[in-house]
Amino acid sequence: MSILRGATPPWPHDASIPEVFAEQVRARPDAPAVVDAGRTLTYAELDARSDRLAGLLRGRGAGDGARVGVRLERGHGLVTAVLGILKAGGAYVPVSPGYPQERREAMLTAAGATVVVTADELSLAERAEAGAPAGTGAAAGVQAPAGPTRPPTGSAVQAPTATGSRRPAYILFTSGSTGRPKGVVVEHRSVLRLVRGADYMEFGPDERIAQVADSSFDAFTFEVWGALLNGGTVVVVPTATVLSPGALGKALAEHRITSMFLTSALFTTVMTDRPDSFAGLRNLLVGGDVLNVAAARRLLDAEPSARPARFVNAYGPTETTTFAVCGSVSGLPEDARSVPIGRPIAHTDCYVLGEDLAPVGEGESGELFIGGPGVARGYTGQPEQTEERFLPDPYATEDGARMYRTGDLVRVLADGRLDFLGRVDDQLKIRGYRVEPGEVAAALSLHPEVRDVVVVADESAGERRLVAHLAPAVPGGSPTGLREFLAGRLPEWMIPSAFVVVPALPLTTSGKVDRAALAAVPAGAGGGARVPPRSGLERDLSALAAELLGLDSVGVTDDFFALGGHSLLAMRLLSRTNDAFGVQVGLGEFLYDPTVVRLAAEVSAQLPAGTRDEVSP
Repeated sequence: MSILRGATPPWPHDASIPEVFAEQVRARPDAPAVVDAGRTLTYAELDARSDRLAGLLRGRGAGDGARVGVRLERGHGLVTAVLGILKAGGAYVPVSPGYPQERREAMLTAAGATVVVTADELSLAERAEAGAPAGTGAAAGVQAPAGPTRPPTGSAVQAPTATGSRRPAYILFTSGSTGRPKGVVVEHRSVLRLVRGADYMEFGPDERIAQVADSSFDAFTFEVWGALLNGGTVVVVPTATVLSPGALGKALAEHRITSMFLTSALFTTVMTDRPDSFAGLRNLLVGGDVLNVAAARRLLDAEPSARPARFVNAYGPTETTTFAVCGSVSGLPEDARSVPIGRPIAHTDCYVLGEDLAPVGEGESGELFIGGPGVARGYTGQPEQTEERFLPDPYATEDGARMYRTGDLVRVLADGRLDFLGRVDDQLKIRGYRVEPGEVAAALSLHPEVRDVVVVADESAGERRLVAHLAPAVPGGSPTGLREFLAGRLPEWMIPSAFVVVPALPLTTSGKVDRAALAAVPAGAGGGARVPPRSGLERDLSALAAELLGLDSVGVTDDFFALGGHSLLAMRLLSRTNDAFGVQVGLGEFLYDPTVVRLAAEVSAQLPAGTRDEVSP
């Protein structure tokens, strides 16, 4: 059958997130709710702090139906903020502090954010200076409260306007093929369907879930609400720790973390260098992209004491609230070329349909459509895009239901599991984030020295990366500052790893870009003469960097990221460097100056006197 339906256990389908959280506060007020940097907030403390913030928000007019921006780093303040916004009756709009200001402002304006919660107050003047147009309702931001003082009128969650399962809970922005990001509006009931009555893992008061995702990535929904709406604990793991395989395993053990989610790319990186990092976990969920078969097999082949009790392949677009299909992975056939994504989770319907939207035959390839209460409301302010992707559900058991068109090709295996086959369009995943190459190309086309551009995926170096092929505005020219230009408009993970300048983009006879011909265009050796290693240490580090980048050589002053590197490759470089030399060079030091010469200096500074490898004059 190409129509699959998840189980239907009881769940609080008519409740709001604050109402379910209030049940946990009453049941276990002194239990740990959030652990962050050695500080623990109990359920009662988190309840009081979020009540106070809800009161402040209402005082700023950000109550019922308000869209409230959140620009905070991961931590207890972020958790307080999103809960307080929901208690006030609003919906939170996460905007990562690391995003370029232009992109943050565009997201806040598109969402209609009336208030922005920041670590420091974001004034009305600052929003105006950033170019927010009049009439958007932009107002002064508020600071997340530092103390547990309750509003004198009592808990904000008791306000009748703070309830309602069909209210928007949050808006997450994803890459858009039209050149601007799309804001996905997710309701309270969709979040509750994800973490209450779930069958892909058991939630409960003894769960300590790692919080490693950025707030603008939908795994944040699983991490925070999976814990707080079931009496468990959110354990915030610092970004530097997440990006260091050795430190990650140590942190998971030290904080007694029981469950976590990792992107497929990060999971593959950790399994390459520290495969025992997940020992002791009850649940390891991996998703965001196709699961690497070799990395999965390496985990499954490990001794039981060196791997998690349960390993889950998790699939789901942001538009269907984090997860829609999950599969427990306990073994792989010798000739396995992929890992099935599993079956629909509870309260989720999956349809494998043909071009006529009719179910395909058994074992045939078709496009995956997803129905059920996990389906989002649509895209904020983009009715055409919403109508295109959110269709009436003719196979639903309730009136007025809609299904989401994923754009993913799948087939149903003989055992009822879904097998992912590819995409029907150009959309792809980079390190777990959805990327529409058209949005990257649209941003590049604004560069005054670029005439034509197309952005494609390249996997020749063993890691998926973006490559921009572009024709200069002036014949024979070579556009400069492309990386810096994009850094002011797009997040880091959307910036191409390589820029290939061609006289003109190759076209097919029908006038479309010939992508097969693009793949044959050599990337070149990069700009400028390379500085060779000047010491044994630099020689070893240069060789290691070249191996990871898939290059013949790397100069000691070459920018690691300009050569095609990214944060995950940098993490592997540092992990292997630290292991080889018995040092502890942090990712931050390398990101500040991503060159072999800087890395060699950091390593040398930590080596005992008399063993340092000095640079030859």
